[in-house]
Amino acid sequence: MKSNLCLVLAVLAVPGAASAQTITGGLTLSYGTTDGGDFSEDMTQRGLDGRMNVDFGNGFTFGVQAGKIDMDVDGGLGGLGGEFIGLDGGYRFAGGFKVGAFAEQLSFAPDGSPIDLTLKTNGITAGYENAGLDVEAFMGQSSLSPALFGFDVENKGLTVGYTAVAGLKLGAAYLKADLSQSGSEAEIDFTGLAASYAATDAIIVFGGISQSDILSGGVDGLGFDSMGLGIGYDFGAMTGVSSTVSLELARTELSSGGSSTDLDTVRLGVSFPLGAKGPMLPMNSVADSVLNPRHGAFNAALTSAF
Repeated sequence: MKSNLCLVLAVLAVPGAASAQTITGGLTLSYGTTDGGDFSEDMTQRGLDGRMNVDFGNGFTFGVQAGKIDMDVDGGLGGLGGEFIGLDGGYRFAGGFKVGAFAEQLSFAPDGSPIDLTLKTNGITAGYENAGLDVEAFMGQSSLSPALFGFDVENKGLTVGYTAVAGLKLGAAYLKADLSQSGSEAEIDFTGLAASYAATDAIIVFGGISQSDILSGGVDGLGFDSMGLGIGYDFGAMTGVSSTVSLELARTELSSGGSSTDLDTVRLGVSFPLGAKGPMLPMNSVADSVLNPRHGAFNAALTSAF
């Protein structure tokens, strides 16, 4: 898994890796610190995220994304590591309608564990894109390995993006995962709103909010609501290479059983765009988790909160 992830990230780091009419995407290196709130112990996160989208100019498109995060808990309590790889392909018709398919894999494990929990998701997409409006719906199936719990997982979602105004990106997402096991049912809901705005050729501001809920039998179980605001500055004019340094302040409220606690996070990032110049939205932000969500409520909730 780790060798595959490194290969994908290496490909993403080379703008000329694919022969195509248009290549967009980027890489983000990130570091964050989280105040543990009522958990008393603080956390640190180190991450690397990459995304590349290829438009072949004949209607066909291809995308690849990958990510890695390491979370450490102070006080010698260990940590958690996670890796993500996703592939997607599609076809855009002349009128703006589009169809596609995707495959994603999320793996995570506590430090020192010999076994990775792996969530694999495959599905199809359909949507419409024209004049700065991008609407897409998806549905898919997920499997968990090793099959410890025997869950059947059905994912579906709807995303809306708007980019008709120069420098401005607006987006909303609603994702839902239905889980079933031996007659028992549960669901995970993710809802988010976000925006980014390139105020100048060098400055970008961004923000997002999301709400994630895990319900079982119609009763709320665990919820985490996230909000993040940030700013980035592109040093390309000084260095000759577009590189956006960003700072985000975020808060996630964890709630369960009528009690709650707040986790306050400071995230730093360095982002390098592919196929474009100017300031880039960091991929480790709450805003990016809504504007470019992964195809699954559980995965999107994790990327928004952490």
